[in-house]
Amino acid sequence: ECCYQNTGIATSVALSMFNGNALSEAMGVPFYYGIVEISVLGLYCIGAWKAGWTKAPPEEPFWRVLSRSYEVAVAETLEKN
Repeated sequence: ECCYQNTGIATSVALSMFNGNALSEAMGVPFYYGIVEISVLGLYCIGAWKAGWTKAPPEEPFWRVLSRSYEVAVAETLEKN
């Protein structure tokens, strides 16, 4: 949460402070930052998972990792059943 910045705040400020051509340029800044941010964090998360730094096993298929919980409480409940 601390590394993902709220681009909505920057967008709101740009909308309230600028008009016309300056508005389109100002809106491009949070948009570009958001695209870069999503790309970098996505690659980092996939890399951390494949390196074994998460609770999800690196050998699991990608879609299974997205759809399953690997929290301890959930795993304990599933083991009991």
